[in-house]
Amino acid sequence: MPMFDWRWKVYEAVERLRSRYDLIGRSTGAPFLAIVYPPETEKAFNSEWHTLSLGLSPELHVQDVDALRCTCEIIDDIGLDNVTSVLADPMPGSDPCSELAARWVLRIVDEVRKSAASVERPIVVLHQLAALFPIAGPRDVMQSLWDDQQRLDYPVVFLVPGSLSGARTYAFLGKREEFMYRGDLL
Repeated sequence: MPMFDWRWKVYEAVERLRSRYDLIGRSTGAPFLAIVYPPETEKAFNSEWHTLSLGLSPELHVQDVDALRCTCEIIDDIGLDNVTSVLADPMPGSDPCSELAARWVLRIVDEVRKSAASVERPIVVLHQLAALFPIAGPRDVMQSLWDDQQRLDYPVVFLVPGSLSGARTYAFLGKREEFMYRGDLL
């Protein structure tokens, strides 16, 4: 993917958020906006995103949620030694990967809700989503937000390292195909 493609996506996303705040993802029922960018451009992409998203204030309030921090907090709570031993030698009938993924996703969803509640007209932006790989992905977080009974009346932006592989499909980190049936995809 040429460099200008991801830069265009950042400009397009910021403009959509500015001009269509209440309409993001509404045609599909969920206010999600996923911006897929090449993983090798992550540092430049995040810098460009940060610079341009600053222009959304004071009308809109960008609230950052760091998925890496959320996943690390769960691992710290459980204990790294406990996590590695259970993953290496799971109990019969257990699925430690699914259980860990569920805890990570729930922690991120809680952080999204808490961040949005702290300001008026929030835009919650999820960074460092690669921390979910290989046991979960951005779609798992989207699904959990969608399944939660609390109404989402603000956009949630997913900064997804990967590549587009179809009109509604992306390859998370180039390895895990995820279909995005709710929200907008750039």
